[in-house]
Amino acid sequence: MRGTFRKALGPVLQTAATILLVGWILHRNDAGAVLGYLRAGDPEWFLAAIAVLALSILVGVRQWRCLLEAQGVVVPRLRLTQAYSLGMFLNFVLPSGVGGDVVRAVQIHREAKGGTRGVAATLLDRLAGLFTLALFASAASWILAADHPQPLFRHLAWASGAVSLLFCIAAVVLFSRRVVGWISPMARVFGEGALLDRARNLRQAFLQYRKEPKIVAEVMGLSVVTQFLRILVHWCCAKAIGLPLDFAWILLFVPIVALISILPISVGGWGLREGTQKTFFSLPGVMPGLDPVHAISGSLALAISTSLLGMLVPAFISLVTGPLLSWRQPKPGRIP
Repeated sequence: MRGTFRKALGPVLQTAATILLVGWILHRNDAGAVLGYLRAGDPEWFLAAIAVLALSILVGVRQWRCLLEAQGVVVPRLRLTQAYSLGMFLNFVLPSGVGGDVVRAVQIHREAKGGTRGVAATLLDRLAGLFTLALFASAASWILAADHPQPLFRHLAWASGAVSLLFCIAAVVLFSRRVVGWISPMARVFGEGALLDRARNLRQAFLQYRKEPKIVAEVMGLSVVTQFLRILVHWCCAKAIGLPLDFAWILLFVPIVALISILPISVGGWGLREGTQKTFFSLPGVMPGLDPVHAISGSLALAISTSLLGMLVPAFISLVTGPLLSWRQPKPGRIP
């Protein structure tokens, strides 16, 4: 009974935090002005944002497929597309910001018995995306700091650079036998030997990528394209609602917001993502020509529109590919 209560406590607290965050944001800001921005949006730019997001999903599927095939896990393209888009949708509605990735790994295991190899490919797929976002933020912050030598941008440059460094360190730990060899005796001293043993298969799956430098290079290239397209979605939405946002600001702030929103504080990052995006994009000088009140309302409208598209477009793709998969399944008694 206590175990069940403890398992349910985390999601309940995250749900409560989400409601409080969203309620506080709406209470502190003019919800009517936010809706006004959304209602007056240009449908053509919103359609462009949808097309760019759909293209990013297809490129992301290709990236994930490369990682799986390097592990010897072969899954039909349509099945990967359905699992990938479903995972993206679930990342917006599950208590954990990575719940969709868990679902992706489970589906790969059911489809091709991927096991640890599927988990390794899915985890590296997520890490590649986060690392690319950190690099984008770091590069953009230094570019902007050159034109706007303010302490804020220097701090952002240091912070994003530190995040990039952390991902590099994580990659070293995942791919290095020597580092894990140092950790192993310490883990056993502290009684974590069993946990380390369970992680060995995962580490071996990661080490497989050391033998595939071309695959790793291709994945990083695909990751750059995927994440750039998803940042471009924000630019299209900004154009749709008429915000005077320079692309460099979007290139800087969107990766930082994405990295912050994966913190397991709220359900799917809701509230946390919108609040941080509103804070960044309403900073003085980011949207010239707009007074602070309209800058805040426009920033919230941008955050809501991109979040809704990020949730609904993958959901639609998953719903469309589901019946197609069922239709392509061989019927009983029929030779495939």
